[in-house]
Amino acid sequence: MKFAERLKLLREEKNLRQIDLAKILNISRQSVSNYENGVRFPNDELLLRRIAEFFDVSIDYLLGVTNIRNYYNRNIENIEAKENGTDYKIDKKTALNNLFYEVDDLPSDKIEKITAIIKTIKTLIK
Repeated sequence: MKFAERLKLLREEKNLRQIDLAKILNISRQSVSNYENGVRFPNDELLLRRIAEFFDVSIDYLLGVTNIRNYYNRNIENIEAKENGTDYKIDKKTALNNLFYEVDDLPSDKIEKITAIIKTIKTLIK
């Protein structure tokens, strides 16, 4: 999916009109229309950041580099891990980034299987 499609999808998910998004981003409605129709692309890095922040997605997601909307969880907490019998702490953000990196290039059916396995494990460790 390309930037134009992603922008339109995200806007529609929030039930916003083009004019609403334009006001939020402080750009013209025509600019939003041009971006969504693939006629133009934002030439300002700060605008791309504002779009990503507003929709709480990564710039990589906006650009179609990945299908993962965001690589982090805002509620970061420490989790414990064991390696070679040694306890150490790894923050949740790092752990999630590592996980997302590993599955990012997998097809969605494989990601669904991994998700099912994780859910099963969660029920076993509760």
